[in-house]
Amino acid sequence: MRRLLDLAIIVSLALLVSLVWLGQQRPADRYMEAVRTSGVLRVGLDPTYPPFDTLVDGKVAGYDAALADAIADDLGVRVEFKTLALDTLYDALEAGEVDMLISALPIIPERMDKVRYSAPYYQAGQVLLVRSGDTRITSVEGLQGRIIGVEKGSAADTEGRRVARDRAQNIQVRSVYLSAEDALSALARGELDAVITDGVSAQAYLRSNSGSLVIVPPPITDEPYVVAVPAQAPALASSVDSTILRRRASGELDRIMGGR
Repeated sequence: MRRLLDLAIIVSLALLVSLVWLGQQRPADRYMEAVRTSGVLRVGLDPTYPPFDTLVDGKVAGYDAALADAIADDLGVRVEFKTLALDTLYDALEAGEVDMLISALPIIPERMDKVRYSAPYYQAGQVLLVRSGDTRITSVEGLQGRIIGVEKGSAADTEGRRVARDRAQNIQVRSVYLSAEDALSALARGELDAVITDGVSAQAYLRSNSGSLVIVPPPITDEPYVVAVPAQAPALASSVDSTILRRRASGELDRIMGGR
């Protein structure tokens, strides 16, 4: 009887250990398995936001397409793009029509119960620019008493007024410019002391007008672009992060995102 009791205890302990071990194991990532089995990474994007997402001769192009190619290359598969309207991207991901979204997406906290967001691959927040060689302004606080330009009605317009209210005094916010490029050109001509604009517009201007202006770090606002995968795709999410972090360290991510 004692032996039977001891055996029952041993079996129970073994079963308990097995259950604990199983509980610690990550569930299989069926999304990663499907990608590897098919040899295809299905990427959803809205092709109406150059330079990140656009169509050239009917084919998907832009920064996000280049990032998708890099992720697929690291996985050893090919990319298949699915062009979608912006407001249908997450529906397509949830329905399983695509494996991930790479479409200049910000983090949306309300969606984090259904998706995993990658490490940031681009900083699209508002930034401060001054003329090259101008050492008077090295931070937002250095804008006191200065004239700053912003695109009328833009997020930069709002941010400029917030800076004037909360972080520096006696700032004149000039919001007569109809585009970020107009404001930046006025800065280059010496008509302004600084400009606040989004990172995308700033980088586009700097590529076309190399050496005239510089960005004063750090960004005024934090608005990263990220890749979205299903919440149940931890292995796929890890692979995306690995590609982004490794290629950022090598400098290739900057090149992919239009850097010189």
